[in-house]
Amino acid sequence: MIKKVEYEDALSSFGATAFGCQILSAAEAYGLNEPFAQFWVQEGTGTLLCKLDDALILDAGSPDFDELTDFIRMTGANRLLCSSAAAKQTGFPVTSTGQIMVYENAEPVQARFLFEKNPGLRDIYALLSACATESFTPPEFEPFYMDMSHRIRHDTAAAVGIRQGDTLVSCAVCSARTNETAVLSAVCVDPGQRCKGLGHETLSALISQLPGRRIFILRTQDENEDFYRSYGFTACGEFSEMKI
Repeated sequence: MIKKVEYEDALSSFGATAFGCQILSAAEAYGLNEPFAQFWVQEGTGTLLCKLDDALILDAGSPDFDELTDFIRMTGANRLLCSSAAAKQTGFPVTSTGQIMVYENAEPVQARFLFEKNPGLRDIYALLSACATESFTPPEFEPFYMDMSHRIRHDTAAAVGIRQGDTLVSCAVCSARTNETAVLSAVCVDPGQRCKGLGHETLSALISQLPGRRIFILRTQDENEDFYRSYGFTACGEFSEMKI
């Protein structure tokens, strides 16, 4: 049976995966009573589902996929993010896939460069836009700004940046964090400032703000694998995004 989450205690056993971190972080940021942020558990299966606006995130344990797939259709969501293994069971058309990587952040990390905590989101967005590629399209500005500013205020997201003068030349963004895990969503370096070590230094700066956490990245297929492996990230699964 799938039940709406009404108390945060019902989420206490989740959060070890990249998807669980995203869901718990959303619950901590927005609570359980907002119409645009809804949470459900499938009893007895270790499965958690979250709807944020028109998108679903699924942390799948051992679900009853027949019940779950029917329920997903009834949520009115347009998109679904989950592990590729779960995606195969849902039967929804896959729009993109990628690799999940994890950094076991057991040792303290020190950043060598002077960095700025939570630089202005307009500056971050401008840098994200400058780093757009065929496989990386920045989100729309207003939803990004409203969501990240709210999450940063509630300590469920974080960002760092390095400037040259007044210009933000690199940034790293953690879009979801709990006490034990975090999800990294972007590391960007201005195209004119690359090959100077800024990416590694900015990532170190962000990780230094996330001590002891397991840090995940949902890496787009064929994007930056060598960069993350050189830092110490290892593969731990695959994700899929689907159209409902």
